[in-house]
Amino acid sequence: MSVISFPRRVDTRRPVRPVARPATRRPSHQQSAPRRAAVTSLWRGASSARKSATIIVFALVLSIAGSILVANRQIEIHQLQSQLLQDQSTYAVQVGTLTNLSAPSQIASQAGALHLVDPVSVTQVPSTSLDAILPLPKFSGYAPVTSRTIR
Repeated sequence: MSVISFPRRVDTRRPVRPVARPATRRPSHQQSAPRRAAVTSLWRGASSARKSATIIVFALVLSIAGSILVANRQIEIHQLQSQLLQDQSTYAVQVGTLTNLSAPSQIASQAGALHLVDPVSVTQVPSTSLDAILPLPKFSGYAPVTSRTIR
């Protein structure tokens, strides 16, 4: 363990002794000194009831000013909260509309129109024997019908 000690500053100058000057009156100091003395003497000369009343009034003024500041801040917070609720509401509406576009029912109906999913309704085909030869399909359209089956 080591102890660090910093070098001390040694003042090599000799102390300057004030030079005695003749006393002159300065009007500015004479005016301010009695004014200060009057204020301190007013406070010192006041009764304890007056001093306590002054302190209580000062404390009440500070308390009211603080309450006003707190009330203003609470009003700002309330306004910010109402704005936040409104923004959240509009966001929820936008999410709802976009979610409805990609809902499974919407996707299934669009896929059904493109024949990409199982049909909603099934049409029963009449039963027939597996040994029976099926007739050629009938097309509706402009494609020529040519048989690719051998009979």
